[in-house]
Amino acid sequence: MPERLTPERFRDLVRASREIYAPGCAGHSLLFERWLVASPDAAADVTFTGVHIPTVNRFDFASLTPRTQFRGIFLSSERRAAFTDGRLLHLPLSYLDTWRWLEREARFDLALVQVAPPDAHGDCSLGIACDFTPAAWPRARQVIAHVNPAMPRTHGPSIPWSGIDAAIDHETPLLEVADAGADPVLAAVAMRVAALVEDGDTIQLGLGRLQAEVLRALAEHRNLRIHGGMVSDGVLALADAGALAASEPVTCGVALGTGLLYRRVPELARFAPVGETHDLANLARIPRFTAINAALEVDLFGQVNGELAGGRQISGVGGLADFARGARLAPGGRSIIALPACDGDGRSRIVPGLAGPVSLSRLDADLVVTEHGVAALRHLDIDARAAALIAIAGPAHRDSLDRAWREWRARA
Repeated sequence: MPERLTPERFRDLVRASREIYAPGCAGHSLLFERWLVASPDAAADVTFTGVHIPTVNRFDFASLTPRTQFRGIFLSSERRAAFTDGRLLHLPLSYLDTWRWLEREARFDLALVQVAPPDAHGDCSLGIACDFTPAAWPRARQVIAHVNPAMPRTHGPSIPWSGIDAAIDHETPLLEVADAGADPVLAAVAMRVAALVEDGDTIQLGLGRLQAEVLRALAEHRNLRIHGGMVSDGVLALADAGALAASEPVTCGVALGTGLLYRRVPELARFAPVGETHDLANLARIPRFTAINAALEVDLFGQVNGELAGGRQISGVGGLADFARGARLAPGGRSIIALPACDGDGRSRIVPGLAGPVSLSRLDADLVVTEHGVAALRHLDIDARAAALIAIAGPAHRDSLDRAWREWRARA
């Protein structure tokens, strides 16, 4: 039986640790967050590790003390100060690579988990946050659990009650993030994307506002399945519209939305860890698997930057490379990169050369979509690729992009 966890015992366990795993998305415990904030000195000389999503997981573990660090694969505005000070250890890894590191190499003194109450078999469901915790908790010397009656029991991974060293039963609201409101430019991009999706396809959608817009645009489709890392409230509208397949319509690692999603998603989705959802061999077996992801910019070679904007790191690779490559391997599969042609300041997001690291190489280039059209790059030579991308750029930027390409070609 796990010992009873109190705030004082929690503080002592944190103080005695150097490496702590702390899950992200709705797996983040707001109760444990409050306890850490109440006793920040306990986290001195501790490195917390987790996959925490920009604009979603806003709590900065590294802010607890000047000697506390956070290790993760994403950067966000909330962690900018820690990154500047060298207290955020940014790992340039994809989701699948992160899973493999956690499963095979990482070691933790403590794992902080949030679970549903144990079932009749003594298993505590990981609920709506099953992405990385199944790899991490077995690598920890001790596991402490926030047993939250608000966490729904889902079809997916669990932790046995016998595998938990200390626990507290306390009902606390789950982390909620509503879908963003409609955006006219993204809606136009999403309509182009939806026109590429066929009835009966299995789709994957990246994080954020593009996912919400594409889900809205797919309402008239039929017999769709979703296989991906995360689903949001928009999947409910798709289900209510009759767009999803009747059996096993959704496989995902995380649900992130409002209470309505959390109440309904157990009947819609099968939850699986990243080691399954992002595995290339699994993705390659899904007929007509269509990966749909956003980007910050695409250059005229077809290379994708999904991490830096204006020269500043604002995100990470995430699952982009895993899903794009898996889709290319799948029978009839396609990888779609979608983005507005210009940013909010009118600058072109189709560019002569990337301003940041290559998140997706030109070897993985497939379909690029803006509100102006679709560039099908997969089998084009380099000049035809550049021409196709220039054709879907903002009209005001096409001449300058054409000149930049011709200048490069003259030197090549």
